[in-house]
Amino acid sequence: MIKAFSRLICQLPLGLFLFLLTMGNVAYAQSRNQTVYVTEIDGAIGPATHSHLTDSLRQATQAKAQALIITLDTPGGLASSMREMTKAILSAPLPVIVYVSPSGSKAASAGAFLVYAGHLASMAPGTNIGAASPIPLGGDAPIPTGNNDVKNNSNDNTSQAEEQKAPTPDAASSAAQRKAVEDLTAYMRAMAEANHRNVDAGISMILEGRSFSAQEALNANIVDFISTDLQELLTQLNGKQVFVQKKPIVLQTKHVPVVTVKPNWRYDFLSIITDPNITYLLMIAGIYGLLFEFYSPGVLFPGILGAICLILAGYGLHLLPINFAGLFLLLIGLCLLIAETFVTSYGILGLGGLVAFVTGSVFLLDTLYPVYSVSRVLIAIMATLSASVIAILVNFVFGSLSQPDFTGSNAMVGKRARAIASFTQTGQVECEGVTYTATSDRPVKKGEHVIITSVSGIKLSVTPQTNPNIHQ
Repeated sequence: MIKAFSRLICQLPLGLFLFLLTMGNVAYAQSRNQTVYVTEIDGAIGPATHSHLTDSLRQATQAKAQALIITLDTPGGLASSMREMTKAILSAPLPVIVYVSPSGSKAASAGAFLVYAGHLASMAPGTNIGAASPIPLGGDAPIPTGNNDVKNNSNDNTSQAEEQKAPTPDAASSAAQRKAVEDLTAYMRAMAEANHRNVDAGISMILEGRSFSAQEALNANIVDFISTDLQELLTQLNGKQVFVQKKPIVLQTKHVPVVTVKPNWRYDFLSIITDPNITYLLMIAGIYGLLFEFYSPGVLFPGILGAICLILAGYGLHLLPINFAGLFLLLIGLCLLIAETFVTSYGILGLGGLVAFVTGSVFLLDTLYPVYSVSRVLIAIMATLSASVIAILVNFVFGSLSQPDFTGSNAMVGKRARAIASFTQTGQVECEGVTYTATSDRPVKKGEHVIITSVSGIKLSVTPQTNPNIHQ
């Protein structure tokens, strides 16, 4: 009996510890709401999607939700916004699950980084992930990397020989672009190591531009599940343990309420204002609005509207990665186009302004992703309109030079005058009610009509009118 009592005393601390641990887990589970929050990211990754994700995380955290599920469908976007979003996911106080859905969606380019950043990831059947190679501005091919570290699945000698002969980066691939590739590669590696995903597959998305189907991504340990819908995903997540800020959390998501976070007005506003084409149009409209106000002071409406457009454009450019060389070229081009209306350069200023305007428009945004660049069609339309204005101005200038003078001394040549008195060489004539001194190499009689042939100061040279039926 004494031995049994001793064993009970020895086992009491262990039992007490297990009891306290169980109660702690129950208290932790009760401290969290049983709901799961769901938010949607559909479209290019940019400042608007970053703001929406931040707001969704804030709402889910305040509600003490079990987890936040992000349904993702994106062609890619800005690297700066992608980094901010991955930082928000990794530092979130609750599990974040990235779900590429619905079928037909994709997590391309920047979207692949979001999948790798999620604590858990899933894809719907018929979706794909990858193609994260940055594309040089103005090009259609990925930036050459010259990296032979990532091998293809085939190991035959022919493939290895071709891989060793891969061209190295040429002069067109700038050092900044190569550094961007290396930076993205290291960042993808960090995401993969943080969430125990396939490092080589993630790097191959950048260096080789590879893309994976849902089943291929599951087999390659890129995602954790394939889920046909949200309810199946919640069932798959039930009982799954994840580490959030180094703390283990066991999800209990079976048959739990789902709260959908809708985008707010700020998301809609940022989606419009950070569209490169909208920002570009706002900037052009603002400049021309102020210009029209300078031409017609006191009208007010163009100036006020132009100022508002410039402020909105400036806010949009503040959120977007700006190439200042492109911005300065665009502004110089507009200044030269405006100067063409004040200076008679016969189109030289206008042509130079047009070239600077188009070049600056193409390189206005400093991004490797075409989804966040100004449309070439829009640039062509604006350049055509500007060229049309220049053509009209130049045609007006040349047309005015070819027209006869209507004012000044030259305008009197060819007009008819009447002799006030008879004279042989010098006398007085009247033209349009004004008396002038006139000279003639032929005698002129009083009242005879004469034609003005030239003007020298205030003296006219005239000749008698041979045909009295000639009118002015």
